[in-house]
Amino acid sequence: MAFGSKADQKNTRSSSTSFLGKGTIIDGTFNVEGNVRIDGRVKGKITGKADVIIGEGSVVEADIDVVNLTVMGEVAGNIDCEEKLEIHDTGKVVGEIAADKLIIEENAFFDGKSSMHPKKETPILPESDQKSNEPIKQSK
Repeated sequence: MAFGSKADQKNTRSSSTSFLGKGTIIDGTFNVEGNVRIDGRVKGKITGKADVIIGEGSVVEADIDVVNLTVMGEVAGNIDCEEKLEIHDTGKVVGEIAADKLIIEENAFFDGKSSMHPKKETPILPESDQKSNEPIKQSK
């Protein structure tokens, strides 16, 4: 995912992007309002309706609950993505993960349990039109 390209801005919830540079350390709960790239260290919890990139060389010890997550650094903690989780070839994830879509590149590291969010099923016919389980009676 290229950050800041016009194609990405059309598909994201917010066109603003925040950067936490190398040397930045956050200890506690980090509530994300816009899209964020983390190149530093985070310990605690990351939540929000946003896209987050964990940059190469970054270390995150946190539970993460966001829309989309791209991991190029190290993450230790449970991850819940509303949509997509990507673990790049430089990425390392240890913990339980859940997402609608999961992409793990060759040479990426993942140790834990993964699950997919259940699909929301919609009936083919409205409930009033669905056939019951009763046998069909034939008329003579």
